Parts: sequence; structure tokens; C-alpha cells
Amino acid sequence: MTAKTAAKTPAATPAAAHTGPYRNDAAWHAAHAAAVGAHRGDAAARATCTVLTHLAWRAPAASVAWHKKTNAAMLAHAATLGVEPGQSVAAAVAACVAALPAHDTTTALAAATAALAPAKK
Repeated sequence: MTAKTAAKTPAATPAAAHTGPYRNDAAWHAAHAAAVGAHRGDAAARATCTVLTHLAWRAPAASVAWHKKTNAAMLAHAATLGVEPGQSVAAAVAACVAALPAHDTTTALAAATAALAPAKK
């Protein structure tokens, strides 16, 4: 390729960052961040927040699925919480929130999670 053809080729537009409905919701995102900070010293709660972080990429009405290279420790902790592939993401997120210790941030996260739950038929 010459300098002339390189100049004529438009630069690739970067793809928009992929985010999920939980991450896009300001209330949920703020409550999740607060819960992560509040539970920093509790290894089990921190691991549960990590599972929540992974689930937040998916829509509440979607099913839980993991990428091939997902961290094995996170997968193992998700399984201890009862979070399994094929399960409703909304149910998985609710189970994770319910597993967190009682705290003001957990209460806020539970409220934000409930607000995003799909309507029951």
C-alpha cells in the first residue's frame, strides 16, 4: 500500500462499548459500585459482587451464559449461589443480591434490581 492509498482509506470507526441494561441504568450502576466498595473486606460478598458484574452485561430477560474464558473462580462461586447457564438473568441477579450481607448498599442494590426485573406475565 502506498502513502496515497493509505490516505484515502478511512480510519475504522471504533465500535461502541457493549454494555448491558443493568450497566446502563444509573441507579443500578451506582448501587452496584457502592455495594462493591462496602463489601470490599468480605471475600464471599466481594466474589458475589464479581458475579453480579458479569451478569450485568446481559439483559434481565436473557438467560445466563458464560464466555469460554470466564474466570474459573467466578464460575465456581456463581455455582455456589445457584447461578447456572440457562437461568433467567433477572433471577440470577436477584439471587446474588439476596446472598449479600445486610447493608444499606445491599438494600439500594435490591431496589434497583427489582426496578429492572421483567414484568411478570
